[in-house]
Amino acid sequence: MAILSLKISMTIEKKMANRKNQMQKWFGWSLVLSALCVKPVLAQNPGVSTLGVTGGLVIPSAEVLPLGTLAFSYGNYQEPQLGTAFSTQQNLSFGLGLLQNVELFGRFANYNTPVPGSIILANGIRDLSANLKVRLPTPWTTGPRIAIGVNDIAGGAINFKAAYVVASEQFGPLGASLGYAKGSANLPTFDGAFGGLSLRMGDTGLSALAEHDGQQKHAGLRWVSPQLTWLSQAQIAATVQRSFGAVAPSGLEANASRFAITLQVPLQTPQEGSLDKRDFKPAPADALPDIDAKLDPLAMHPTPDDRLDALRKALVAAGLEGVRVGLRSNMGSVLVVEYENHRYAHNEADALGLVFGLGAEMAPPGTKRVLAVTFKQGLRLYETSAGVAEYRTFLRDGPASHVRDSLVWDRQPSDRSEQTRWIDSAPSATSRVRIEVKPDLNYTLGTEVGAFDYALAANIKLMAPLWKGAQLYTGFMVPVDHSDNMEDGAVFSVLRQRGGLKTVALQQSFWLGERVLSQVAAGRFHYNTTGVQAETALFMPNSDDLLRLRGAGYNQNPGALAGQDLALAASYRHMLTPSMSLEAGVQRFSDGSRGPSIEWNRWFGDVGVQIYFRKGDDAKFAGLQMSFPLTPRKGMAPGPVFFTGTSQQVQGIRTRLTTAGQPANLVQPGAVRDIQLETSLDATQLNAGRLSRDYLVSQLYRMREAFFIFRNTSQAK
Repeated sequence: MAILSLKISMTIEKKMANRKNQMQKWFGWSLVLSALCVKPVLAQNPGVSTLGVTGGLVIPSAEVLPLGTLAFSYGNYQEPQLGTAFSTQQNLSFGLGLLQNVELFGRFANYNTPVPGSIILANGIRDLSANLKVRLPTPWTTGPRIAIGVNDIAGGAINFKAAYVVASEQFGPLGASLGYAKGSANLPTFDGAFGGLSLRMGDTGLSALAEHDGQQKHAGLRWVSPQLTWLSQAQIAATVQRSFGAVAPSGLEANASRFAITLQVPLQTPQEGSLDKRDFKPAPADALPDIDAKLDPLAMHPTPDDRLDALRKALVAAGLEGVRVGLRSNMGSVLVVEYENHRYAHNEADALGLVFGLGAEMAPPGTKRVLAVTFKQGLRLYETSAGVAEYRTFLRDGPASHVRDSLVWDRQPSDRSEQTRWIDSAPSATSRVRIEVKPDLNYTLGTEVGAFDYALAANIKLMAPLWKGAQLYTGFMVPVDHSDNMEDGAVFSVLRQRGGLKTVALQQSFWLGERVLSQVAAGRFHYNTTGVQAETALFMPNSDDLLRLRGAGYNQNPGALAGQDLALAASYRHMLTPSMSLEAGVQRFSDGSRGPSIEWNRWFGDVGVQIYFRKGDDAKFAGLQMSFPLTPRKGMAPGPVFFTGTSQQVQGIRTRLTTAGQPANLVQPGAVRDIQLETSLDATQLNAGRLSRDYLVSQLYRMREAFFIFRNTSQAK
C-alpha cells in the first residue's frame, strides 16, 4: 500500500533449473533433524522477519504476535535479487496483535538513489504496504500450527504483493517452518515454496537460523533479550544475516549482509486480558505493598464524622477535586463520595480505584457499600457502588468475583443529595484554569518526494471552567519545526503548521433526559472562521451501544475548498467486548463528499487502535491510527492553575484504495476526512469510549493496583 503510485519496471532473472531439487533436499534434511528432537513444545516470543511479519530472517512462520503486543523493527534489508543500485536501503515495520491469532503489520521499504534536481527524488522503490496474517484453528492441541497471510494489501503500488500458507512446529530447541507463497507483485521477491529452521542455543537468548524464501538462501543469528521489567516486560531482538544465491539484473550473484533491531512491547497485562474473558485470577500476594495500618485505626478516628473527614482529606491529598463525603442511611449505611478527576487522566479506573480503596478501608463501622459519584466539568455523569466487605477482601488478595457480583453501575444518576448527610456542605476546590500542552504533528510517509516529511507544532490548550457543564476553551499553536517539502510553495506546503490563536470557543455539556448526552461549542475555529461544533450520544436501553450524531458548521473560510463549511455524521457504535467496538455510519465529510464509514476500535490498556474505511463519493480511504498517552499515569497535583500533557495523542496513517479505473494514489490531505471536533464526548466525558459496568469489571485489578500505588495517607491521620 503506497502513498503515491510508483511504476517500476525491472527484469528479474529466473533461478537455476535445479531449484526444485535443492528445495526437496533442503526440506528432507529438515524433517530428518526434526525427527531426532524431543517432544514438540509451543514456541514463544515470535521474531519479526524482514518482510514485515512474524517469522524468521525473511520467511513468515505460523506464529502471530500475542494479543495486544506491539512490534517495531528497523534494519537495512533489501531483497538481494534487486541488485546493489540503491544507495539507501531501509526496512521498517510496525505490527500489532489485533485479535487472538490475528496480526497486522505495516512495512516501509525505502530502496532508492536520490536524483539531484528531480521533483521525484526517489529513483527506486519507496513503498508502504500492509500485511495481514491469521493463525488457523486446528483440531489438535500438539502439532504444527498453520497460518495464512497476505502481504501488500491493496494500495497503488504492489511491489511486494503475495499470499501464502505456512505450517510451523517446535521440537524442543529446534523450530521448523514450511510453506508456499503465490506472488502477484511487480517484484517477484516472495514466490514459491519456502522453509526454514531455527535452533535455540540453551538459555543464552541466541538462535541460529537457516532459510530459503523461494528465491534465495539466508543464514543468520538472532539474540532475544530477557523481559525488560522497566519497559512493561518488553523484549529486544537483534538479528544479523547473510543472503546468498540470488542473481541481480546485471547477471551477477547478489550476496549481502544485513542487520535488524526489533522491539516487542505488550500493551496490557495478562490479567487485564483475562478479565475480558471473566477469568479472574488473584495477583501474587507479594506483588503489592501491605495496606497501611494508618488507614484504619479506630483510636485515631473514633467517630463516624472523624473518619469521614479523614477520608475527605485523603482523597483531596490524592489529587481528586470537587470532593464531598457523606452517609446515606436509608439505603443501608452507604458511604457516598462525590469527586471529579483530572489528575489520573489515562483511565478513570485509576481514580475510581482510589475512591473505592480508601472508602472501603476508612468507612465508619457498619457501612455496607461505597457509592462513588463521578463528575466531569461539574456535570454528574455516572455512579458506581461496591460492597465494603467484598472490596476490603479483594484488596487483601481475595477473589475478584465477589466484587464483580456486588458492583452496580448507573449512567446519569439522579441527584439525591438531600438524602445524604454530608460531612462538609460544599465540595472541595477545583482548578480555575487547566493548561494542556500537546504536540501537533502533520506528516507524510513513503512518498516519491520524501521518505518522511513533517511539520511539528506545540498545541497549547487553555480550559477555564465557568458553570455546570460549561468551559471556555482556547487553542494556541506554536510552530516548532518542519521539513523542506513543507516550506511555502513546496509540494506539501498545505500541511505546514500555522502559528497563532487557532480556537476560542464556549463549550457546554448537558443531559437531555436520562439517556442523551450532548456537547456544543461555539466560537472561532481554524484560525479565522466562526462556527458551531456539536455532538450527541444516545445510549441504548439495556445495552452499552450508542448512537452518535456529530456536526460542524462554519462560515466559509477564504481560500478553503468547496464543501468545507459543513460536516455531518451519524453512526451506531456496537460494543463487541468491554474494550472493543465496531462503529458504522454515513457522513458528509469535511471536503463536501458523502458516503459510508466503518471503524473498528480496540483498547489495549491505555493504548487505543482504530482501523477504518471511509468512502466519499468515488474516493475510498483506509487507515490505521493509534491513541496513546504522553503523560505519566499520575499527573501533577491540581491547583488554581493545573498543567498537564495529553493523555490521548492520536497519530495514524492512511492510503487511498486504488482500482483499475483509478490507479492514482496521490497524497490528498483534505480528502474524505472525519469530522475534526476540538473536543469530543469520548475525550471529555466518556473515558475515551471506555465506560460501562463490564469495562470497569475488566479493570478491577487495575483499580486495586491504583489504590496501592497512588494512595496518600499524609492527611488521613
